[in-house]
Amino acid sequence: MRKLFGKASQTSYRIGAALGLAHLAISWWILIDLARQEPDAQWQLVWVLFLPFDLPFSLLVLFGGLLFPHWIVEGVPYPMSDFRGFILPAIIHGIVGPLWYFIFPVAISAFLNRRG
Repeated sequence: MRKLFGKASQTSYRIGAALGLAHLAISWWILIDLARQEPDAQWQLVWVLFLPFDLPFSLLVLFGGLLFPHWIVEGVPYPMSDFRGFILPAIIHGIVGPLWYFIFPVAISAFLNRRG
């Protein structure tokens, strides 16, 4: 990774780490809150908050019904047993999103420093 982002500035690494940690904290706070309580009828709408922030990866959540069958994980309480409604958004917004927020500023800085 050092070779790929070797020209990135230290400031971009700090900004990326701060953005990634903030995204991680917010997304996992929401995930844990969803898992702890009995969800209401429209609990899936919480993912709408993350859709514009995690583009292009959030399109997998938006169009997950077309790509993935409706799997239910046996033995796990609802809503955590719903693959398209909970597990897929948890992976995209809880893992991929924070990584995206870390890598994006570093990649921009490396690209700009390599060009200039």
